[in-house]
Amino acid sequence: MKFKRIKLKNIRSYEEQEIEFPEGSLLLSGDIGSGKTTILLATEYALFGLQPGQKGSALLRNNAQLGEVTLEFEIDGRNIIIERKLKRDSKSVANDYSAITIDGEKREYSITELKTIILNLLQYPHEFIKKNNLLYRYTIYTPQEHMKQIILEDPEIRLNILGHVFGIDKYKRIRENLSILLNHFKEDSKVLQLEIRALDDEKARLRAMENLVLDLKAKTEIRQKELNEDISKRKNIESEILELEKKVKERENFEKELDKTKIMLGSKKDNLLVLERELSSLLKHILEHSWPFSEEKLKENVNKMQIKKEEVERLNSKYIGLSSKINSLEHDKKLKIESKDRVFQIDMCPTCLQNVPHVHKHNILNETEKMINELSKLILNLEEEKKSAKSALDKSRLELPALEEEKTKLEILKSKIEFMQKSKSRAEEIKKTKESLAKDIELLSSHLENMKGSILEFSKFSNILRSSTEELNKAFGKEKSSEIAIAELKKETELANREIARIALTIEEKEKSKKKLISLLELSDWLSTHFIGAVNLIERNVMVKLRMEFSRLFNKWFGVLAGESFNVQIDENFTPLIIQNESEMDYSFLSGGERTAVALAYRLALNQTINSVLSNIKTKDIIILDEPTDGFSDLQLDKMRDVLSDLKIPQLIIVSHEQKVESFVNSVIRLKKEGDVSRKELDLISVQGQNNQKT
Repeated sequence: MKFKRIKLKNIRSYEEQEIEFPEGSLLLSGDIGSGKTTILLATEYALFGLQPGQKGSALLRNNAQLGEVTLEFEIDGRNIIIERKLKRDSKSVANDYSAITIDGEKREYSITELKTIILNLLQYPHEFIKKNNLLYRYTIYTPQEHMKQIILEDPEIRLNILGHVFGIDKYKRIRENLSILLNHFKEDSKVLQLEIRALDDEKARLRAMENLVLDLKAKTEIRQKELNEDISKRKNIESEILELEKKVKERENFEKELDKTKIMLGSKKDNLLVLERELSSLLKHILEHSWPFSEEKLKENVNKMQIKKEEVERLNSKYIGLSSKINSLEHDKKLKIESKDRVFQIDMCPTCLQNVPHVHKHNILNETEKMINELSKLILNLEEEKKSAKSALDKSRLELPALEEEKTKLEILKSKIEFMQKSKSRAEEIKKTKESLAKDIELLSSHLENMKGSILEFSKFSNILRSSTEELNKAFGKEKSSEIAIAELKKETELANREIARIALTIEEKEKSKKKLISLLELSDWLSTHFIGAVNLIERNVMVKLRMEFSRLFNKWFGVLAGESFNVQIDENFTPLIIQNESEMDYSFLSGGERTAVALAYRLALNQTINSVLSNIKTKDIIILDEPTDGFSDLQLDKMRDVLSDLKIPQLIIVSHEQKVESFVNSVIRLKKEGDVSRKELDLISVQGQNNQKT
């Protein structure tokens, strides 16, 4: 992980400021209260948001409504930008916005989602998602006021904190969870013992029910055999009844046929009487009536009528044509007379507007008069012709009714002749029908006597059918009783089988419970005797290994800072022991510089131990030291150069107001506070003790 830059807007004493983090060692320099620690707190806020117990008002600038922090850093070549915003409302200051940009792809997330993403990027263990960022505090950045707190803490509290940071508090959680689990096992064992208590009784009851089922099956087989015999007997009776019913049905059919034959016989006799009366009437009518009739005469009459009608039509058309022609000529004559009158009265030509000479008018009048005379002659001739046509038409019309009357008489006579012919044919037909009816009556009479004999013969089967039906009803009753008895036996067997299944299931469940109880007791015994011992042994070994490594590193860094006059080590509670001349010294009795040296050595040892234990975390390449030289003498300050050199960390950020520290680092950023606003005064790059100001 490598910090690249941070942008602050309305964060504590900053209004708006951007700080770039170079590679190598960097000193944030400035007077007390100039805003050095604000940059570190803002960096922590950008990564993890507000921590439990931390108020947003501690970060948001007074009187500002909105504050922003943007942190840009790099992990495994991926460029990451985190943006967080604080917003003040009427009651408090809270997170308002959070987003992350990874390689140019920006997304907005909730506070918890963003923290999860960042912890995954840093490869911090997942149990830190819902906890304080202790791992960050003890690997990258520990605030100045917290550097000595871990040393002065109660041993049990310190051990719990370090156990959490190192991830070995999981062994304590294992023991606690195991205790809870064993209690659950104990309760489950009691329940299982109660469940299997009546197992032998259930097995005895199962055997009894199985014997009962065998007995019921034997009884059912006997009753089933009886039922099969009853069914066979009943079917035989049904077969007999079917035959008897056929006989009875035949008798009924004979009776129906008898009734039908009687009806047919009566009908035939009635028809015969009717035909005889009709034949007598026809013969009498034929003898009494005879008319002469000529078909040729009728045809001649029809032809005459047709000719006369055509003649009337022709004369009528001629009459109408003459009338129309006369009317047309009369109209033309009238027009000529009117034209003559107009010419006589005109003095000026309406076309050329010239006076009309009297000679010209007389010529026109003479011509018109001539045409009128010709029209009058023509009309007179047509009137004579019309009169002649009218006379011929009236004569022809008078001749038509006589022809019509003659035709009607001939047609009536023809109809009578045709009716007489039909009557003769009908008489012959009736004679034949009479002969047929007489034969039918004879056959039906014979058939009627045969039906009476058959009915008498089949009457005996009705009594036999009644007797067989009574026998069938008894057979059905016996069969029904057997079926009910079998159904009751089957129902009883079914209930017994259900009970067997229930008991078998109960036994199976109790057997499972028994096996489960045995397994549970064995597991409980193994966990309480072997597993817990192994957990304790692993925990002790891990703690011993950690304590030895921690003590070695602690002694190393303290030796660099304090020289060989002191010897330090760590006890089983990770409490630092300071020994001088084989005498243990109390931490509170050390000088300020010595206490700072102990805290710094403890801090560096803790950082390196955590990085060793959690080998996959991505924060190994950076460390932030907040006022690590507080109270140091000039000699200790010189030793600090060796410490920084030995750390060999790609990115080291130091907060200090010691001027001498500037010569220990690669870069310096000087901060200054004017009024209530902090700002970056200038950047310095230090190479081998020579300072160059960046413009």
